[in-house]
Amino acid sequence: MEALRGLACVLLVAYHVIGNDVDHGMHVADSSGWRLFTEIFMHVRMPLFSFISGYVFSTAIDGASDFLVAWLRKLRRIGIPFIVVSTLFYVSLGYTAAGSGQIPLWKIYVLPYEHYWYLQATLLIMTFLLAVALFAGPYRVQVLGALLPVSVFVFLLALTFDPDIFALGSAIYLIPYFLLGHLIRLVSLDRSIGDDPGRRTAAVVGLGIVFSGLFVLDILSVEQRIAVDFSRQSAAGLALGLTVCLLLFFVRIRSRWLEWIGVYSYSIYLFHVFATAGLRRIILAHYPDTPRGVFFLLALAAGIGLPILLHHLFIRHRATALLLLGIELKGDAGRAEPRLKIKMASR
Repeated sequence: MEALRGLACVLLVAYHVIGNDVDHGMHVADSSGWRLFTEIFMHVRMPLFSFISGYVFSTAIDGASDFLVAWLRKLRRIGIPFIVVSTLFYVSLGYTAAGSGQIPLWKIYVLPYEHYWYLQATLLIMTFLLAVALFAGPYRVQVLGALLPVSVFVFLLALTFDPDIFALGSAIYLIPYFLLGHLIRLVSLDRSIGDDPGRRTAAVVGLGIVFSGLFVLDILSVEQRIAVDFSRQSAAGLALGLTVCLLLFFVRIRSRWLEWIGVYSYSIYLFHVFATAGLRRIILAHYPDTPRGVFFLLALAAGIGLPILLHHLFIRHRATALLLLGIELKGDAGRAEPRLKIKMASR
């Protein structure tokens, strides 16, 4: 799972380095290969993060007291860094020309703001599923299983909300992926298929064939050669996203580099934009002729490396660990490497 987190982090940082349109990031044209790269991985980046979060998410609730404890833990892990770090980003952006048209500060806490919408949406999903587990009791698995097709149906409705309070629309977008990952763990598919070489090979081959077909169609759609809809909340896009998540899960990627990055996935998610934006300003001011490929590699390295350094700095003190990482240090144990601490499901 750490390797999958690492892969998702690399794709996310790369996306923000390139930029979502011609006015952001590397300012590449919509017709460029850079833009094609960001578009074809749209159904992998955040869906994969959510799938992993669902897999490691626990909904074992025996009563109202357990619900409250679990919810407060999620609120601490997600809510505190969301408020503090998004505020820091808002303030830092306010000192640049890019921040001249910013919304009022209070809105960033209740409406989607930059990439921090994911934290709002994830907290909504976790709160909802904890409540479902509380009321479902011993039928938790059956109820959550029934929710998966319901979530797919609601996903395909592509509902929009104005205002989109606490990124509710994005929560609807992510919940099928979250539920799929969670159900795989609940019904032990990771063991019954993943630990059986024959079944796992069959699953990988079958999913690989489906993925290959959908991926080719996605590329052709992005290049406008066919009229298949692979938009963010389309049936084809969902099919591709779910297939990719399952395929990557059963392939069981082994990469020490990705695993190491995955350990710090939360810190990278929170702070990578500070690094990439800062590096872009430095390069534009002093080295404006830097080739795009060189800038991309430098910004990608900065977007991954600086948050890791910041993590090691923040984890040393109780206040910064809590406010900036959502980690409650207890003695010296909390100062250790974050392998058992930094989980996407805890955000």
